[in-house]
Amino acid sequence: MNPVRTPNRPTVGRLAKAHTFRLLTTVATWALIFGAFVSPGMAAVHDSRNRMSCRPSAGAVGRTAINHAEGVSGMIWVQIASAIVLLRPIIWVPFHIWRLGREHRLRSR
Repeated sequence: MNPVRTPNRPTVGRLAKAHTFRLLTTVATWALIFGAFVSPGMAAVHDSRNRMSCRPSAGAVGRTAINHAEGVSGMIWVQIASAIVLLRPIIWVPFHIWRLGREHRLRSR
């Protein structure tokens, strides 16, 4: 009789790392957003960039679709979620490269 296989489940340590990373990126994003509102010019530039990014496709999809897209770009929660999603790789990549280098140095010893 074959032994029962248990699925590969993440350890508590890996779960703690993942949730810590998620929490820290969320806190960093909120800090950047609050920092942007300290300088209102930055928030205005970000909003105008969002609106301008919708305009080039106006001819292809029509003005009504562009009005809806501009409305979505103005919703703060969409901007916050997209900021969190964009910030995570920016933070993750350098740490991942550092970790790979550290593991390579340890293996070469």
